Amino acid sequence: MGESLKVKDARTLINKEPTMVKKDATIKEVAKKILENPKTRSVYVVNENDELVGIIPVLQLVQYLYYKYIPLDYIIYRFSIIVSSDSKAEEIMLPPEYVHDDDPLETAVIKMFKNNLKELPVVDDNMHIVGEINILELISIWLKEHENAA
Repeated sequence: MGESLKVKDARTLINKEPTMVKKDATIKEVAKKILENPKTRSVYVVNENDELVGIIPVLQLVQYLYYKYIPLDYIIYRFSIIVSSDSKAEEIMLPPEYVHDDDPLETAVIKMFKNNLKELPVVDDNMHIVGEINILELISIWLKEHENAA
C-alpha cells in the first residue's frame, strides 16, 4: 500500500453515504435503515447532537435478531438485554471505533481487523460523521495501485 495514502483517498470509492441512526432508534428502525443501502456493513449510532456514540455491525444485528438459532459456540457478540423489537440502538451498539480523513490508510486497516469490523466511520474533530471507509474500498484502492504498477 502506498505510504502516502490517506483515508480520504479511499472512502468514497464504493459507498458515498454512511448509514446512521439516533441512539433511541428501535431495532426495527435500525433494520429498515440497513436495508436502505445494501452496501452497508455497519450502522453508526449518533446522539442528539449527531456525534458518533456507537456502531452496530450488520452481523451483530443479525445475531441479535436470530440469537435463538445460533449455537453458543458461534456467538460473537454478547448482549445484556432481552431480545425485543422495542430495544434501542444504544442497547446493542459497540463502542465507537473511527478514523479521520487525514489518517493513514493503514490505520483504518488495523482498526478494522483489530475490532472485527468491515467498515469504519470517518469523523471530524467534533465526532460528526463525514463518511465511512469499508473493506470493498480497501480492495479497490489496492487494485488501482497494482494495476498501475509495472
